[in-house]
Amino acid sequence: MPARPIKTSRIRLGLVGALAASLLLAACGGGSEDPGTSAQTTSAPASAADRDATLRATWVVPTPPLDPHKAASENAQFPYVSLVYDRLTQMIQGDDGPELAPMVATSWEFDATGQVLTFTLRDDVTFADGTALDAAAVKASLDRALTLPDSTAKNQFSMIDSVAAPDPTTLVVSANRPAADLPYLLSSGFGSIINPKALDKADLDSAPEGSGPYVATSVTLGDGVVYERRDDYWDPDAGLAKRIELRGIPDPSTRAGGLRSGEADFTLIQPTQYDTVKGFGDAFKVVVYPGAGNVQTIRLNTRKPYLADVRVRQALNFAVDRDAISSALLDGIGTPADQPLTSIYEGHLSDPPMAYDYDPARARELLAEAGYPDGFTLKMMVANYSPLTEISQAIQDQFDEIGVKVELTPVDPVQAASMWTEGTDFDALLQVRNNYELAASVFARNLMAPNGYLGDLPAEFTSAVQAAFDPSLSEADRQATLEKASALANEQAFDVYITVSPSPTAVAANVVGADRMGRSGFQGLFDLRYVGLAPK
Repeated sequence: MPARPIKTSRIRLGLVGALAASLLLAACGGGSEDPGTSAQTTSAPASAADRDATLRATWVVPTPPLDPHKAASENAQFPYVSLVYDRLTQMIQGDDGPELAPMVATSWEFDATGQVLTFTLRDDVTFADGTALDAAAVKASLDRALTLPDSTAKNQFSMIDSVAAPDPTTLVVSANRPAADLPYLLSSGFGSIINPKALDKADLDSAPEGSGPYVATSVTLGDGVVYERRDDYWDPDAGLAKRIELRGIPDPSTRAGGLRSGEADFTLIQPTQYDTVKGFGDAFKVVVYPGAGNVQTIRLNTRKPYLADVRVRQALNFAVDRDAISSALLDGIGTPADQPLTSIYEGHLSDPPMAYDYDPARARELLAEAGYPDGFTLKMMVANYSPLTEISQAIQDQFDEIGVKVELTPVDPVQAASMWTEGTDFDALLQVRNNYELAASVFARNLMAPNGYLGDLPAEFTSAVQAAFDPSLSEADRQATLEKASALANEQAFDVYITVSPSPTAVAANVVGADRMGRSGFQGLFDLRYVGLAPK
């Protein structure tokens, strides 16, 4: 059964209505005064790039250890490893939004069960040292990901039973369940293909060895990486810059300042900086992918008796003034959220069962019905970074209006994730829910993974999500089962949904390819292999 593309996105220019229009108009400013742009706007072609240029970029996380099978955070690591390592597949920004595309694999197909996936590979790919990348090399890399004692990738690849390489250009992956998500998961950093000669190296954290378009010539953990282009790379569209300097700078003001001063060509900014960076002048532009962005939520510990009551969870959703939060804290580019899936995904509901408009009176009624007419105290942990810190204070004020007293505890984001476990004393955690390649993966990895949801999910929700992983489903059936899961998540108020917050990219005006990074279309992550600089 040939692998039918399962479109991640249904973005098209204008689909998101007021949001897309407002982003485009705000970015363009009705004239030349504002240089910003939408990701749907075509930038200069790759042929315009200066192949001898150095691209300087700043990311939000200083360089973490670079072993792709041991990533503490695949999202944080991906911009660093994606330049060095190839993968079987990749996410690209297509005409209608994010799409799955070939990389080392030229094609793939499932068998009738949806559990055996056969890839056909290119025959012209080599690692940087000249070693051939064939099916045996891919198998060896995947086997390491599955068996390494401290592998973080093996949890993501838990559906894989075995990997076989019957010939140099054929790879067969057998799964323990229907696995429509597997080709997409293999596009992530966890799917990085490591040189078989380096699989046992002790220094892969600082000396990565892959087949990507760049070689890491200088790695400073906790700071940045310098990359030099491989001139023998198989993909002529990649490696637009001769050299890339990528540094991690956590402070958003420092990143924006570095762009303005000319120290960087490319950076990620906070939504709260959108208007500020737009005012930098014609030498810069802001790229926003319409409809993209992670959902900012309050995760709820439904092991607590008061939060086990759906009326209480619904009351908290009615207590949030999402428009005020977007206007005051997100420069107006955040959109209200009332469900786990954003509008780019199949299964997103345009008319959900519960429309969580700002309605404190309704919230108080629901609390009274649940037996809490005087409210209660909510102990909330907050991932301590902007804009969540500011949002937590707004939530504290808004919940106070319905009698819910919020005790805020700011915590380092990584530490917060490790503290949010069964048995925690906290009632809630303010943190983003990440987007992933497929709608079913958004549900599964955010809610069905260990500690994703503290409580018992309805059986009909988990069965609906599991059904969506079957690659043999028709588009209509997959849409129906995803909509069922969305409706349950909305009506049962699994989270307090706040806003969808995009990740704007601010770049020098001569940057090429900033609007064509596949993972930016749903996660806001850099993928610089197709990004470069045109001559000024």
